Order: sequence, then structure tokens, then C-alpha cells
Amino acid sequence: MELRPLHRTIGVEIDRQPRTAAETAALREALDERHLVLLRGDQMPGAAQVAFAARFGPLIAERELWGYVSNARDDGIVREGAMCFHSDFAFTAAPVNAICLHALEMPDEGAPTRFADAVAAARALPPDLRARLMGLEVLNVYDFRLPDDRPHRLAPGDDRSPRCAKPVLGTHPRTGAEVVLTNELHADHIIGVPRAESEALLADLFAVLYDDSNRYEHDWAVGDVVIWDNVALHHGRPEFPAAAARTLQRVTIGAYTPSELVPRLDELLGRS
Repeated sequence: MELRPLHRTIGVEIDRQPRTAAETAALREALDERHLVLLRGDQMPGAAQVAFAARFGPLIAERELWGYVSNARDDGIVREGAMCFHSDFAFTAAPVNAICLHALEMPDEGAPTRFADAVAAARALPPDLRARLMGLEVLNVYDFRLPDDRPHRLAPGDDRSPRCAKPVLGTHPRTGAEVVLTNELHADHIIGVPRAESEALLADLFAVLYDDSNRYEHDWAVGDVVIWDNVALHHGRPEFPAAAARTLQRVTIGAYTPSELVPRLDELLGRS
């Protein structure tokens, strides 16, 4: 099994699945160090993707053990439109650990996923900005009624949207690395700081975090399997043609289901 770097700090591509315990250990180490693993090949059924993803930790049944990010299936989620950079469930106390997507169909024009390295960004902060951010907490929020192509903010009197305070610069729960724990989509404000100062601090932080040099853009090909560390990397996507089919099979790794992480989830999603 060969590992080929994809970007200065993000990702490795492997030429085949691991066959021994030593190769699996090397792959887990690569995910910890470079946060993303890419395997190219043929389409695989959900059960085969589950078997691959299970090498990296316990699986979460979001609905079933696998589901679909799709605008072409009735059961697809996050169906259309651009998405700001974010980390799934960063507005909860225990975001999911990793996400595995497998491309089943893609528009001819392409529909990439963008990744930003929240560990490398923490290392790259200018000393003066680091000093201003140290010890501060941010309120991460999510409003299920809003599209994801713009930052979410708490409306006055909003008691529905889930929210969670996090250190702006925190510790990765598995590797212990320093990591940025807020993101473009979910950051409402830095706690205890005047709103204008909070906006300026977040703008300076995001300028480092989402700088082109700190990003990797994955152009999907049918058959690609990508697994990434959901805490170490933020992800997003640009707009893509709504009429073009885009389907990725999704498996999630973590400790808690979405319903356990978000009280009243069915109500927030309009299911009740």
C-alpha cells in the first residue's frame, strides 16, 4: 500500500485498501497527521464502504449506517447549493469524529468539496492574533431553517437553534493537537467581546484559516472514497448546477447519533 501526499498539509492518496494490521495502523496514523485519506476505484455498495470506514472508529447510524448526500435521491440530504466552510455538528458538545463519502454520480461540470486545515491554521496564526484569541470562547450555532451558503447567526429571541460554547483555540480530542474549533458557518460571536471586535477577530482568524495556501479542493470522480477528520478539517462546497445529478454515499464515525447530539432534532427538521 503506497501513500501519496495530496497537498502541503492535507491528505494522502492510497493505491489500495490495507491488507494487514500494520497497514491499517499506518493509515490511521496518516489520518491523524494529514487528516484525509483518498482511495480511487470502482463503486462499492454501502456495506463495503462501512467496512472500510470502520477501520477508523465506531460508526454512527445517522438514519442507517450509510446514507446519501444527493440531489437525485428522495432520501438525499444537503441536496443543493453552496456550503460555507464548517465542521459537522461543531455547534454541539461532541461533533462527529470523521466523515466518509463515496462518489456514485457527479455532474459533468464537476462539484468539488473544499477542505481547510484547522490544525495547520492554529500553527500559522501571527503572534499578535494568537495573543488576542488565547483564552477566548466562541458561540457556535446552527439554524435548521436557513440555507448553508451564508453564515448562521442567532436571531433576537431565538430559542430553537442548537448552540455550544467552544474555545476558539482548543485541543483535538484524539490527537491532542491545537485546533481552531469555530468556523465560517457556525460562529455567532466571541463570548464577552463587543460585537464589532468579535467580528474583526473572526475575520482575521478566517483570513488565515481559509487562505488558499491552507485549502485542498477535491474534484470528485465516480468511485472516489474520501474519509476525513471532521475536527481537524473544515469542509464546504461551491454552487453546482441544480439539474445535474450529484450523489455521494455517506458513512459517519463518532460517539453519538444526531438525535443524541441535538435535542428536539425531529422537531427542528419538521419531522414531528
